[in-house]
Amino acid sequence: MSDYTGPVREYLAYCKWAGAWLEARGSSLDSRWHPTADGAVKMIPHDGDATRAREIRAAFRELTETSERTR
Repeated sequence: MSDYTGPVREYLAYCKWAGAWLEARGSSLDSRWHPTADGAVKMIPHDGDATRAREIRAAFRELTETSERTR
């Protein structure tokens, strides 16, 4: 489990909440960024560190692949 697993889970939960909130108002999240690995990197502080950005993307993939397998 990555140090970024928790923040990525929070990011995914936020995207779900924000997406529903915006949809109820006739809008939507920008699907180019949310929820995506690149969107997670934009939203989760990592001080521009490329290694940490890779770790965020890896945590995103791990969490989203896991949820897709359990559907």
